[in-house]
Amino acid sequence: MALSKIEIRKKNIIDTATRVFSQRGFQEATITEIAKEAKVSEASIYEYFSTKEGLLFSIPAESSQTLFDLMAFHLKLIRGAANKLRAIVFLFMDSYQNSPDFAAVLMLFLKHNKKFLDTKGHHAIKEGIKQITQVIEEGIAANEFRNDLNPYLVRSMILGTIEHLVTNWVMTGTPETLTDFVDPLIDNIILGIEASPCHQRTNTP
Repeated sequence: MALSKIEIRKKNIIDTATRVFSQRGFQEATITEIAKEAKVSEASIYEYFSTKEGLLFSIPAESSQTLFDLMAFHLKLIRGAANKLRAIVFLFMDSYQNSPDFAAVLMLFLKHNKKFLDTKGHHAIKEGIKQITQVIEEGIAANEFRNDLNPYLVRSMILGTIEHLVTNWVMTGTPETLTDFVDPLIDNIILGIEASPCHQRTNTP
């Protein structure tokens, strides 16, 4: 579906703000700079976003929703909880790799901002990561993963590691390719959460 002129203008402002915040930092960047690079007036920006912080908080909503919609689509096509977790981590890493400015804004300026918790963007992220919990619960129910696992803690381990790796990548530029971390990360996670072969045989119909 084609975007309206208003939606195109708003997207241009958000994309430009993402790039400027990433390059200059949130505190140092100004609405004047963003307006100049987006080739719009400052008044146009304030028409859609009441404050600079409001503009910052608007950045994750669309990108996060697109990622989680893509994730939901792929998970329907994959069998096995371990394979699904591998796909989830790949999609996260690939998304950040392809959108380094967004990754920088999310990891450096949004993740630790308490006000962000009450925004549409954070709600989209919160809803989206429930897919990870569901996959872990699916693995437990299928005896693929240990039945004494806490799905929330396993999810936190996965997301925490991703955030650490991406933050380091954003700040140092290493490694060159984020997706190189996918297999080592998931191999180690699965090693710790998979059910023993004996348990799998005992509980498999």
